[in-house]
This record gives sequence, C-alpha cells and structure tokens, in this order.
Amino acid sequence: MDDLPASSDSALVAASPECKGIRATSDFPRDLSGLSPEQIAHTYSAMRNSHASLARARGQLQRRSRELREARDRFLATLYGYEERLVAIGKEKAEALSLAQELNRELELFEGKQEALDRLLTDLDEAKEQAGFWSILRITELIAKMRDLLRGGASSNG
Repeated sequence: MDDLPASSDSALVAASPECKGIRATSDFPRDLSGLSPEQIAHTYSAMRNSHASLARARGQLQRRSRELREARDRFLATLYGYEERLVAIGKEKAEALSLAQELNRELELFEGKQEALDRLLTDLDEAKEQAGFWSILRITELIAKMRDLLRGGASSNG
C-alpha cells in the first residue's frame, strides 16, 4: 500500500469515514486504477450510501410534493365551494332585491290609488252638499271613476 502513489482523491477517500449522507460527485475519485482494493471497496460503499441518501431524499420530496398537491387540491375544492356559495347568495340577494323593488312599485301604485280614492271621496262629499241636477251628474261621474279605480284602472286626478 505504501508503494502506490497516493493521489489527493484517494487520500481524501481513505481519510474520510463512510458516507452517511449525500456527497458531491467530486468527493469520489475519477480513476480507480491507482487505488487499492480496500480503497475501492471504501469508495464503492461511500457511493452506495450517498445513492441511498439521494433515493431517500427523492422519496421524501415526492411524498411532500404529493401531499402539497393533495392539500392544494383540497384548498381549491374548498375555494370553488365558497365561490359557488357566494354566487348562490348573490343570486338570492338579486332575487330578493328584485322582489323588494317590485313590492315597492306595487306599494307606490297602491298609495297612488289610495290618494285618488281619497280625493274622489272628498269630491263626493262636496257634491253631496250641493243640490241640483249638476250635483247628481257630478256624483254619478265620481262613482264611475271610483268603480274604474277600484277595478284597477288608472288613478284619477278627480
């Protein structure tokens, strides 16, 4: 073993203990021709251990990537579920707003008819106080307008 020239690579391999982790490719000698069988066995063992560490790290990376992918998919599914719920809530609110607007229009129409009916009743009371043919004509005309208004006709201004 003393008669073999000791290269820097072989000295590094012989001096270092067996690898229990990932080592760089430059840690291993390029040429095995100047190494003893023990040094070659040591280098092979170190390379094998390094490869095993790489394989474990690769497996862990694949597992973590799969877990992250699954977590991302769950998150996206939850996000899409929330989006669908928000859309449904938005539609419900739009329908409620439309219904409220429609009810408001109907209320305004009812108020308009109520005001017109109140005016007609006031005019009717005034016409009752007067005597004569024109008063009977006016009362008849006001009653016809009330019938139209109560049947859903256009509000009358009296």
